[in-house]
Amino acid sequence: METDLLTPKERYSGVVFIGVRKNDVVEFIKVYAESAELAKTLLEDFLYVKGIHPSDFVIVDKGYESVKGKEIISTRTESELSSFLGRLGLKLLSNGILYLQGKAEIYQITSVSKDLLAEIRSIKEKEKHVKLKEEPIVLDFTNLDLPQRYNEKLKVLELMQDTLVVNHAQIPLPKVLREVIKGAVRLPRYMKSGGITLRLLDKDLHEVIIEGKEEVLVKPPVLTWDSSIDGPEDFEAKKIGENMYEPPIFLKAYKGFLILEEPPVELVQRLLKIKEKSIMRIDERKIRIPTEFTIIVETQNVEKYEKIILPVKIALSPLTNEELVDILRKELGIEVPNKLVSNLSPYHKTFKTASLLVKLFQQLHAKEPQKPPSELLKTAFILFTGEEDEDH
Repeated sequence: METDLLTPKERYSGVVFIGVRKNDVVEFIKVYAESAELAKTLLEDFLYVKGIHPSDFVIVDKGYESVKGKEIISTRTESELSSFLGRLGLKLLSNGILYLQGKAEIYQITSVSKDLLAEIRSIKEKEKHVKLKEEPIVLDFTNLDLPQRYNEKLKVLELMQDTLVVNHAQIPLPKVLREVIKGAVRLPRYMKSGGITLRLLDKDLHEVIIEGKEEVLVKPPVLTWDSSIDGPEDFEAKKIGENMYEPPIFLKAYKGFLILEEPPVELVQRLLKIKEKSIMRIDERKIRIPTEFTIIVETQNVEKYEKIILPVKIALSPLTNEELVDILRKELGIEVPNKLVSNLSPYHKTFKTASLLVKLFQQLHAKEPQKPPSELLKTAFILFTGEEDEDH
């Protein structure tokens, strides 16, 4: 029996992977070894060392696996197994890294606790009856208090066509789209192409409605890339395991929207070319990909993109005096004189200006609650414009 079976180290004949609960209870064991006999011995020894009765575990899979072209087996190369266990509430650990030293195949035994096996069977039984039914993507502005003319223009995005949005109104487009988008789309957990696996599902970005075995039903994704804070690396795949990659942001926007805020022209051209060819490059390998994602280029500088041809162009002009007054009145709960708004530059009659004025008013009111709201509002406008009111 190995005396250091639980010590993580470099290994050359066999390695043990385990899935553990937060309370350190072992529920899953997978052994890789250079022979069936050694794999069986390592499994028995591990159960003995951990004080686990063999009858509490069941062997669910065994046999030789091809490892041609691989140099090592480690928790890093077993990222797909790690994701599977993670969905069951288990963390993948190992007693080291197995160096394959040119081996073409290796023997593996997979054993799970009876409790975990019952849980897996229950999940699989439920998955048989899960129906992942897609629903059409619609933009429902019913509960969003925008001036009607903006609703009508943005409704065109339902066509899922690449679009240039000239946003002189400074509407918070990502926030608005996430609030109004309805529907459901099927998303594969993993996407495989050209010997490469892309882990498509990202629960930090995708709002899961129903989970199936290979696919999930999600709310149509609305992802954002801002040129002022995000980098070009977001458009490259990141290696997370042996032939396993985290996909670029445009693939995570699969069947949804990717909003690019003031992107470089070259980036837009590249994405359009990827969509046209349905091909991208990963580590010098060209792979074929689905291109069901909609690009929205958001800008206030329309001339910058004059050489880029997109199917749809939406121009969102600044707010009118009446629209800005109405927004401020609803947000603040007080009357807003039209004169205050009419003195603003046309470029400042925007949703962003409304948001800033509301915050200024609230902060002034917190400091001087005894002052009349009308006086605080005038002060907020003076601070915003930097110009003294003749009556103030």
